[in-house]
Amino acid sequence: MNNKVWVEVNAKALARNILVLQKRIGTHAQLWAVIKSNAYGHGLLLFSALANRGVDGFCVDSVIEGLKLRRNGIKKTILVLGPTLAKESMAEAAKHHIELSVSSFDALRALARLHTRPYVHLKVDTGMHRQGIYSEDVPRALSFIRRHHIPLKGIYTHFAHVKDPRHTVFTETQFH
Repeated sequence: MNNKVWVEVNAKALARNILVLQKRIGTHAQLWAVIKSNAYGHGLLLFSALANRGVDGFCVDSVIEGLKLRRNGIKKTILVLGPTLAKESMAEAAKHHIELSVSSFDALRALARLHTRPYVHLKVDTGMHRQGIYSEDVPRALSFIRRHHIPLKGIYTHFAHVKDPRHTVFTETQFH
C-alpha cells in the first residue's frame, strides 16, 4: 500500500511553540493541549509525551482516551471534551481523576446518581449548536449542580466563528 499522506511531529518545534505560547499567556492562565481523537491523527501517546513537560493539562475526546493517558504515566489534569453519558464511564473517570464536560441535563442526572463524582466543567452552547446547555438554562443547571453536590470546576463555551473576521460581532456576543 502506498500512503500519500503522513504526519511528522517535530519535537523541537513543539517545545518551541509551547514556550512561545507560555510567554504570550503569562502566569495568570494555563496552557492545555487539546489532543482529542488521537491528537488529531498525530498520535495521542506520542504528542502527550512530548507536550507533557510544557502544558498544564490535556483535553481528550473520551474517557477511553483519558484512561490511555493515565495508563501511560500522564498525571496532569485531563478533561474530556466529548459527551459522557454512561454511568460506568463517569465512575471510571472519577476513579482515575479524569474531569468531564457536562453538556446536558441527562448527564447531570447521571452524575447525581453516582456515589463518587468526577470534577465537571459545564459546557454552554452560545452559538456553535453542537453540544452544551443553552445560555438560558445555565441558572437551572447551576442550581441542579449545587443541589446535588456535583463538583463544578469550570464553565466554558466553543466559539463558532472566532477565526472569521467577518463574524467579530457574533464572537463578541458569545464572549459576553
